[in-house]
Amino acid sequence: MRVLVDTSAWIDFYHPKGDHAVKHAVAHALDDDEVGVVAPVIAELLAGAPSDAAAKRLQEDLRALQIIPLGWDEAEIAGRFARALLRLGRRTPMIDLLIAAAAHRHGYEIWHAADAHYAAINTVGGPTERNLRRLA
Repeated sequence: MRVLVDTSAWIDFYHPKGDHAVKHAVAHALDDDEVGVVAPVIAELLAGAPSDAAAKRLQEDLRALQIIPLGWDEAEIAGRFARALLRLGRRTPMIDLLIAAAAHRHGYEIWHAADAHYAAINTVGGPTERNLRRLA
């Protein structure tokens, strides 16, 4: 199974006190070479790096992953998910919609650490999602 790891799960993975279940699941997927990433997740992680050295380590780690494209088709899918959620009275961050659209279009499951937006997106046809914090 191919997985797109969301920023929330990467934060747990890299943080020394991050959730053990998240760390274990992501490490296992990395070992199996199943992890993909999108540009917004890379940007979020690099923006939150505590130092230049940490940012450099992140860049090296993330460059080894499959980059999932974000283009016209993914934007159209994100817009469709957004409209469906708005009809249900739910506003969802565009960044999460784009990440979900890329996962949906390219056949990835989204792994996250308690980000309820992905469960909501799933209810309107979005990709399968897994809250890694529930694995403990």
